Amino acid sequence: MAPGGTLTVVAEDHVWKLTGVGGRTVLELLVDAGISGFSSPCGGNGLCGKCLVKITEGTAGAVHDDERRLLTPAQLHGGLRLACRMRYDGDADLTITLADTDARSNILTTFNDETVHSTPRRHYHAETYGCAIDIGTTTIVVYLVRLDTRQVFGHRSAMNRQRSHGADVISRIQYAQEHPDGTRILQHAIVGQLDAMIGDLLTSHGIPSEALGELVAVGNPTMIHLLVGEDTSGIGAAPFTCAFTEPKSIQASEIGFANARHAHLELPGAVAAYVGSDITSGVHAANIMRGGEPVLYIDIGTNGEIVLWDGKRLTACSSAAGPAFEGAAIRHGLGAVPGAIDHIWQDSDGHIVWSTIGAKDAHGICGSGIVDTMALLLDLGLVDETGAMDTTHPNADRYLVASPDGLALRITDSVYFTRSDVREVQLAKAAIAAGAQVLLDAAGLASDDLEGIVIAGGFGSYIDIASAQRIGLLPPVPPSRISVVGNAAGKGALELLMFDGVETQVEQIRTTMAYIELSSSPAFQQQYVSHMYFGEDPDA
Repeated sequence: MAPGGTLTVVAEDHVWKLTGVGGRTVLELLVDAGISGFSSPCGGNGLCGKCLVKITEGTAGAVHDDERRLLTPAQLHGGLRLACRMRYDGDADLTITLADTDARSNILTTFNDETVHSTPRRHYHAETYGCAIDIGTTTIVVYLVRLDTRQVFGHRSAMNRQRSHGADVISRIQYAQEHPDGTRILQHAIVGQLDAMIGDLLTSHGIPSEALGELVAVGNPTMIHLLVGEDTSGIGAAPFTCAFTEPKSIQASEIGFANARHAHLELPGAVAAYVGSDITSGVHAANIMRGGEPVLYIDIGTNGEIVLWDGKRLTACSSAAGPAFEGAAIRHGLGAVPGAIDHIWQDSDGHIVWSTIGAKDAHGICGSGIVDTMALLLDLGLVDETGAMDTTHPNADRYLVASPDGLALRITDSVYFTRSDVREVQLAKAAIAAGAQVLLDAAGLASDDLEGIVIAGGFGSYIDIASAQRIGLLPPVPPSRISVVGNAAGKGALELLMFDGVETQVEQIRTTMAYIELSSSPAFQQQYVSHMYFGEDPDA
């Protein structure tokens, strides 16, 4: 006999009523119902404490030990639970509320260099349209373009719905392997989301779907594999191989697009399992090869893709930074949503001062604020070179407090930064810095030899460069040599869509780019250990 209760799920702009369900975790029920708009960075393994839902009516199963570990008594008393651990038996009505981060997230869609270096494409009939798509692990952006005039009509951006199955590519690969139809579920999530965004763009501009003739999508290899429904298992384990690396051209309808059913989908190729078309198209858009001097290109996310132009050739690597800089591994970490602390500093009286996205009340801290916080801890002398909090420092009594998660820096009454958070940042910054150093050493270069460092992507566009250098995330070059280019992958996708010759140029970048696999590199292991330490202030 089917359960007789109803699970009502409430988001900012939608209500779902699920009947005949029960005996499973709320997260499993949400996923099966195709409900998105929530985050599960650890893939539902009870490790991160981020898949929060609030019980607004009814009662649920007993509180799990993981919930007691990750949530405060006040949170539990207020009805907050973890979707991955709360079970719903289905015998009684229950209403829960989700926080719809899709509607609130601050997603980077622009790029700072408007210059293009290519010839406009020709032979388009009037009123022909296309979409350039940037599929990130965390965020996605779709641009609508009139191809005969090369006019960008508008764009849509959103959090990637696949984040309900994990924050990073490894957790999604694991989901695809461990769940029946896992790959199909992940493909359905991204294709459905992109198709809805395209449909919204077409409708808002009064354009019939028949006029949409071409899509170009860039992304890391895992995202592109999942888009077309290819097996990702080879990417997740040594020797880290893709099911395909060559460019693909298919009919969009073949993989489930309805609003773009008349369009061809162009997918540029990948360099290796962790360097994909988002990087090759971004390198092209940033034009880092325009001079003969060395330039380092860094796109920091859950993976840090790093490319070195040494003046003659391109070399790339990918370093697993983990989700710390996107807030997922931080106790009070958030994405870039209103109310997230985005910058933090000390005023002349020694008070800790902060700002939030949208000037809202602080209820967590996002990536740029995390980097600032780590730099402040170093400047105050509260964290030593090994990453340990120094309880004997004269500043300790003023700034450090005992929290439910151990010793922590108090930022607000409800937001603090723990010793475990310091460790997560330490691991992440060491991975990025070590990867960059491996490329420099392989080319026989020092950081002083760099003409420039180009920072791409959402996280890099908001960090304070001085703070990033203070914690050792970026090489110690003069700040004037560091430039921030914004969403270079999105710009690259637009150039691929709109201009002649770009496809050939991006393919040349792909086929000539050398790749260093860091997981099997003794040099990387040595550099990783070295860069775990926090050095002195470079300005001191």
